[in-house]
Amino acid sequence: TLPAAKSQKPGFFGAVASLIDKPHRFMEHSFSDRLLLHPLFQGFSRLDFLDIVGATPFDFRSFSPKATLVHQGEPCVRLYLLLRGTVEIVRESPNRLYSITEELTAPCTIGAARLYGLHNLHTHTVKAMEEVQCVLLDKPAINQLQSQHPAFRMNFLNAISTDLQHFETKLWNTRQEDTESRFAEFLRNRCIRPVGRKKLHIKMEDLATELGVTRLKVSKMLANMEEKQWLTYTRGNITVKALELLGY
Repeated sequence: TLPAAKSQKPGFFGAVASLIDKPHRFMEHSFSDRLLLHPLFQGFSRLDFLDIVGATPFDFRSFSPKATLVHQGEPCVRLYLLLRGTVEIVRESPNRLYSITEELTAPCTIGAARLYGLHNLHTHTVKAMEEVQCVLLDKPAINQLQSQHPAFRMNFLNAISTDLQHFETKLWNTRQEDTESRFAEFLRNRCIRPVGRKKLHIKMEDLATELGVTRLKVSKMLANMEEKQWLTYTRGNITVKALELLGY
C-alpha cells in the first residue's frame, strides 16, 4: 500500500491529453523540464518525452514534510523518481543496535537496485524533509521503457552498475589503523553517498565494538572531532556535519 500523498489538482497529468495536442504549451511545463534533468532520462529530447508521456502510466505524487515514502523491509515494486525536494534516508542495522541517517536531494532515484533480483526489499526508510515531488513508475512501466527506449535502458543499467562498482570497491578497502580513520570508513561503507551530513544513532560501547577499539578510544576520538567542529555528539547520537571532512 502506497503512503498517503497530497492529492494533485488537475495540472500536468490531469491535463496531459490536452497538452499532447498542444506541444508548445507542454514544452513550457516545469514538470517536463525537471523530469528531463533526471539521470534516467538523460539523452531524451522533448519530442521523445511527448511520446513517452502518451504511452507510459506516470504516477505523479507530492509528499508533505515528514511523510514516509517507503519503509525498510517492504517489497520494492516501483521506482521513485525524485524531481524536487529533499528526503531523509534511514537504515537500521540487522541487529538493531544502530541506525544511520543521511539526506538525498532531487534529482535521484529510489529503489533502482532493489526492483529486480531475489532480494527485492527496500533497504532504507525514506521520509520527506520538505514538500517532495516525484514520479512513481511500477515494474511493467520500467520494462516497457527499457524495451522501447535504448537511452532509458542504458541510463538504468549505468545507475545499477555504478552502485555495484562502488559497493565492490568498499569490500576491498584496507582496514585503517587509527580510530578516526576507522570511524570514517565505518560511515562511508554504510552510506549511499560519501559526502554530506550524516547522523549515527549508536551507543558508545557498540561503536567501540564495531571499530574494534576500546570505549575510551571512541570517547577521545569523538571529543577530538568535536573540537575540530567536524561533528557534534550527545548520548547515543552523533551528527557528522560533512562526511568528506573526516578523510582517512
